[in-house]
Amino acid sequence: MFFAHVDSRGFRLHSRIPFPLDIIGSRYEHVLMKLLGMMTDAEWIYRHRLSYWAVDKLANQVVIPLIHGEVMTPREIEHMVYRLEGEGHTMALGICECRHGENNMEQGLVDGCDPNYTCVMIGDWGKGHLYTYPQHYRHTTAGELAERARFWHDRGCVLTGWGCNTIHGFLASYCHCRPDHCVPLRNQIKRGNKVFYHGYNYAVVEPGPCVGPAECSFNCLSHCYFGAIEEREGKAFVDPSRCYGCGQCFVHCPTGASRAVRREDYEMPYCAPDLLR
Repeated sequence: MFFAHVDSRGFRLHSRIPFPLDIIGSRYEHVLMKLLGMMTDAEWIYRHRLSYWAVDKLANQVVIPLIHGEVMTPREIEHMVYRLEGEGHTMALGICECRHGENNMEQGLVDGCDPNYTCVMIGDWGKGHLYTYPQHYRHTTAGELAERARFWHDRGCVLTGWGCNTIHGFLASYCHCRPDHCVPLRNQIKRGNKVFYHGYNYAVVEPGPCVGPAECSFNCLSHCYFGAIEEREGKAFVDPSRCYGCGQCFVHCPTGASRAVRREDYEMPYCAPDLLR
């Protein structure tokens, strides 16, 4: 579906997608999301061995290797979009492709912001969406995107970057995701498919200042979509192997008990450290 060229380090977005393929991909991306959503929610598939085997093979050998996500924090998003803007890359803000595919649009605004416009397409992929869906996508700025990243993260969204296969440095888009509208996130939570790579950080909770999920005004346990937080002896505890570093706990912890720790010798496939720092 994609052809891309990146520098050997993967530090710069340097994708080149043939325009006809770009248009085809952007026009039918929502169809892929619709199909993935149907397979995720169809309970009958998982009750029969043959259908389960077929869908599992399709998901883990075709869909997930082709389109993969990785988790970022608001600060990383902010640095990334200013970097991309400075390098002259197209950034297009538009309608969520999962909502588009599943016809799952929300009515009204959330604190003055339209919840349906949460996808950002980058580079050639952004140009394709602007051409294909001018009624749904528009050019945007790094300042607006940094503000939106903080806005939606404060309201429980996970910030995710997306790329193609394992082409290092090839970042195609990023989104503001929740399970009620994000098909890939729902698929990972509901079916256990590894749709996302871990972020650069994982959370650690200091027992001293932690008042425990039951007493906390934020309750980080209920905000962790990846099931990395549990309660131990009245305190929150994070399993580093299950934590994706979304920042819902260490960004919003009201007592400061949760903090981010950088993963050692780790580099995400699409968002190279140089792009995010």
